[in-house]
Amino acid sequence: MKEKYIRLFWKLPLSIKAKRKILQLRRKIIGYKRSISEEISVAADDDSLLNKYVKQVLSIPAIGNRTDSYVPESDDFYTRENEDPDIFAFYLTQYHPTRENDEWWGKGTTEWNNVNRGIPQFLGHNQPRLPGELGYYDLRIKEVFERQIELAKKYGVKGFCFYHYWFNGRRILEKPLEMFLSNHDLDIPFFYCWANHSWYKRFEGTSDEVLLKMPEDEESYRNYIHAIINDMKDKRYYRINDKPVLMVYQPTDVPNTKSTLLYWRQVAKVNGFVDLYLIAVHEVGANNDYRKYGYDGSSEFHPKTFFNLLNVINNQIDFINKNFEGRVYDYKEIVESKIYNQYHAPVLYRSAMTLWDNTARKNNKGQIFYNATPELYKKWLKDLILITKKNKNLDAKLIFINAWNEWGEGAYLEPDRNYGYAMLNATRKAIEESRTDK
Repeated sequence: MKEKYIRLFWKLPLSIKAKRKILQLRRKIIGYKRSISEEISVAADDDSLLNKYVKQVLSIPAIGNRTDSYVPESDDFYTRENEDPDIFAFYLTQYHPTRENDEWWGKGTTEWNNVNRGIPQFLGHNQPRLPGELGYYDLRIKEVFERQIELAKKYGVKGFCFYHYWFNGRRILEKPLEMFLSNHDLDIPFFYCWANHSWYKRFEGTSDEVLLKMPEDEESYRNYIHAIINDMKDKRYYRINDKPVLMVYQPTDVPNTKSTLLYWRQVAKVNGFVDLYLIAVHEVGANNDYRKYGYDGSSEFHPKTFFNLLNVINNQIDFINKNFEGRVYDYKEIVESKIYNQYHAPVLYRSAMTLWDNTARKNNKGQIFYNATPELYKKWLKDLILITKKNKNLDAKLIFINAWNEWGEGAYLEPDRNYGYAMLNATRKAIEESRTDK
């Protein structure tokens, strides 16, 4: 019944921004209960089930001992062909100490602190997620970037779409990008997705307290283009029809959207560009043409885009933790029923997600996509490639993956100790197999 009301809510004739404000107000009224691992409480009365769970937890240190699910690194290298799509993976630069995280969470805190806290909520729940060959890396180290780029190229990932954090002149998580921009031998295409949203204490699933507020005035939004225009002049910056690409995470939050985007385009032209190519994140699973706001098109960003279309399967799960308050969805259902085809836009760039599960961030309030496997991910991506090749409305054969390294959300292509290089291998296989399928 709850899911029925959620779907009705998202169908209300209100703007996305208005709906977000309603949800924020609701959380303020009902409160935001702190969720920490110490609150784990065993629900099962079945000794056999409990014994299996204990065995699973005690086996965590042995993850990666070449189980059936583990795929080793391939000796083969991806070779691009003309009809292959441009695969871009979203990239998070959270993996290094920052002044802000030191202040908010304690000295030396990075995303890895969350990753380590992942606790399985039920038997067979794939937590914690443990990194493979790259380990708990620090993005201030150039060699980490070098190996990431090597792996991306080897498995068919064209480039990275970096999350860009800018709050009217204040940058955050900027050190890895500064290092990348200053080292042109780190040779891989890139562009920015401006994460134009406030930062909340939900980073650890604890509250709705605002840590860093995104300004809402038009002048601040206009200033953003001046902060990134020189980065767009980098020869590695990705372009469509010779136009630097920029994605906006919350596109309808841009005040006076049309005039602000027009201003960005004018600044780009003054700086010698033909124009900009602006992509809006498709905010909810409904038909919408973002060109009416001044964008060139929109892109899926899963699971955000189709959350309003998903079915919760909590009643099919035997939870070990009786305090679990999150939601479990069926990854297999998404792929088999092609939920991602239930909405349309004239210029829609498609996106697949990997093994999403943000238990590490949200503890017992996590959003978990159960039954996710590299094989299902490959099937999904392959279908998107074929859809993209047939879509004549697109200005580029561009597809997104969420994500390259969102470890706190369980969404990553990088090798881990459970699947090894399976997600990367599935990416390359999807590209190669789509060459012969029509």
